[in-house]
Amino acid sequence: MLASHKTKYSADSIEKAPRCTSVFACATYQLDSDTRQGNISVLQYQEDGISVLSCTETGGVLDMWWRDDSVVLAACASGQLCALRVDAEWCLEKGEVADLSDKILLAVDGSKERVVTSDTGGVLYTLDPDTLEIVTKLEGLHGAQGWGAEVWGLALDKHDSNITYTGGDDCLLLAHDLRSETTVATSRYHTMGVCCISPDPTTPHNILSGSYDEIVLHWDTRNFKQPLRSVNVGGGVWRIKRDTTNSSALIAGMHSGFHVVDLEEFSLKRSYTEHESLAYGADFLDSTTAATCSFYDNLVTVWSV
Repeated sequence: MLASHKTKYSADSIEKAPRCTSVFACATYQLDSDTRQGNISVLQYQEDGISVLSCTETGGVLDMWWRDDSVVLAACASGQLCALRVDAEWCLEKGEVADLSDKILLAVDGSKERVVTSDTGGVLYTLDPDTLEIVTKLEGLHGAQGWGAEVWGLALDKHDSNITYTGGDDCLLLAHDLRSETTVATSRYHTMGVCCISPDPTTPHNILSGSYDEIVLHWDTRNFKQPLRSVNVGGGVWRIKRDTTNSSALIAGMHSGFHVVDLEEFSLKRSYTEHESLAYGADFLDSTTAATCSFYDNLVTVWSV
């Protein structure tokens, strides 16, 4: 461990800032009685530790995505997608708010063309990235007979942002074409809920998926019947993040800690078990350093991969 930091609430998401390898955002979510509390902090790692550059109360946040170096979007437990503006000194200021759902928003991703977010009712929303106005709303994508399984996994394709992938509590991994608003591919290979999806930024038609079944799968999206490769990391796979060289993947393994997978060999290269609670948030700061967070112990750490 290189450094550690304790958060006010339970920590569940980490996203590196686009323009700096030492700065990252950390989101929290904590249910106290009937109140879903949480905040977003901008943190900086330096040799003398982790410092808080800015912090804003938002209510519980399940996921984040940096739209650019000046705006971070937060998927909130309130059902709102909130934009937080970030100035040159890393100070946070609340911006636009999209009231989307009466349920909890679970995930958010985006591109220059669109933003996508999903909720516990199985709904996928597509929004304008500048105004956060709803463009499309796809319902009943996950869950038999439309019961609306939670959509934890969500990612836009890196080579064609008309294609988005979703993973649900119904064990399904789906690909959708947003132009026709249809599901174009279905995988039933995972044996438990699909929590995370990571499209390959350099090779088209390639994605990784992770599930409560503890397995990371490598897919050619043109064949969703059989994965190309798999690796078992133990503990449910909650997050998958790639390093800047696309040679390694950082895995949040919930009950088993954090792991680094060599993407060429598709095998475990390193495990990190200094956290004492659910391993949730993770991101590479650079090719040799990772920032991670765990839930009930409110812990953020930075460590060498």
